[in-house]
Amino acid sequence: MHKSPLALLVLGVLLLGFAACGGSSSSGSGGGGTSAATIHLGVGRFMDSSASIKAGQAVTFDDSQGGPHNLVTGSNGTFTQEAGAPSQFVSSGIMFSAGDVKTITFPTAGTYMITCTFHPSMEATVTVS
Repeated sequence: MHKSPLALLVLGVLLLGFAACGGSSSSGSGGGGTSAATIHLGVGRFMDSSASIKAGQAVTFDDSQGGPHNLVTGSNGTFTQEAGAPSQFVSSGIMFSAGDVKTITFPTAGTYMITCTFHPSMEATVTVS
């Protein structure tokens, strides 16, 4: 069966458009704001220990190189409720497996300490102005 060049062109455009609209592999939670900073998680440590953003912007937590992590607000691996912190940082935390990338919006100005319950020495600070 012979297909016309125009039909092939239309099919190609449709396929490209479909691929562009397809969801990214980001297993984000809480998106909504534009990611203004990225904190990379490594094996048992944060590769970036701080991020500064404006209220309503987001931080992308990229665990492409790390392993399992459970992020909460607090320090030394212990959850501490922080007023204004994103709702995802509850006492049970945000679970990461190696390869996960999650974007979290910080709606309220403040300084938020982030720690990992699995790796208490992991600590990062998100400053929201």
